Amino acid sequence: MTIDRLGDSLDQAVSTAAEGDRAAPEVSFEELVALMPDAIREVFPPARWQLEKLWALDLKVEPVEIADLVWMFDLPLWQLDGERFKVTPNQVAATPMNFRAHYQRVMDADLDHPINLVAYRGRLVVLDGVHRLLKAHFLRRRWIEATIATATQLQSCVP
Repeated sequence: MTIDRLGDSLDQAVSTAAEGDRAAPEVSFEELVALMPDAIREVFPPARWQLEKLWALDLKVEPVEIADLVWMFDLPLWQLDGERFKVTPNQVAATPMNFRAHYQRVMDADLDHPINLVAYRGRLVVLDGVHRLLKAHFLRRRWIEATIATATQLQSCVP
């Protein structure tokens, strides 16, 4: 899977279009970037990367304070009804019944798997694992296990 699917969900888990939160059509990387709200475009490295290659990096798993990542809950990271960048994690947290598919993914998230971060522009950005992060936040955890890639390491994950 590539960053081309970022709009499907930063969590990047494979699921079917029938879930409603993952039904947006495939687009090119350039089209995806053009669709991104400025708030999203400003926080993610402008690089095309492949999730499987990110997972394959030999990165140490370490605890990261959830408070350092909750700023991402205000970003429209997730899609709704086939439209990208429509739902924020905070919206799901506030009104879960309005976003059943995302809420279910949050509740089903496996916290035994670390989230994947990149250090970019002086802060940590979640590349994979926002549903897991929100679940950990719901559970009032202070820390979450994560891997942290540098921007250079992320560039090595090109498709």
